[in-house]
Amino acid sequence: MNRRFKIGPIIKASKGYTIMEAIIAIAVCGAALVMILGLYGMAIKTEMVSKAIFSRSVEINSIVDEININLKESSTTSLNDRVNSILMSRYPNYELKNVVPDHQPNLYTLEIAHTSKNSRDKVFYIKVFWRQDETPVI
Repeated sequence: MNRRFKIGPIIKASKGYTIMEAIIAIAVCGAALVMILGLYGMAIKTEMVSKAIFSRSVEINSIVDEININLKESSTTSLNDRVNSILMSRYPNYELKNVVPDHQPNLYTLEIAHTSKNSRDKVFYIKVFWRQDETPVI
């Protein structure tokens, strides 16, 4: 008996994914999701920090403006007393630490510190012209 064998395709084409392909695809998608969520978290943190910096700078600028406006008015009180009265009346968390005369006449550097319960002291400096007997030039 002479038999003829049919030689057909040994491996048939699969219509789906193997388990290894599915595991690799899930791992790649998971890693990408972790990176995206990490960037999103950093963006939220950066936004919160920038809002805090902006609000602090607005407050500092209003302090500087108020000190400069107050120093335009002539008075017999000292520079320390005038600045302290402004800070105590409207900005209780700020304190005048030091007044340093500059090389130019009537120019002073004010060292003002911000104290809060949750953070360390933050110090900023402003320069002002002050003449006790005359109206200061700003």
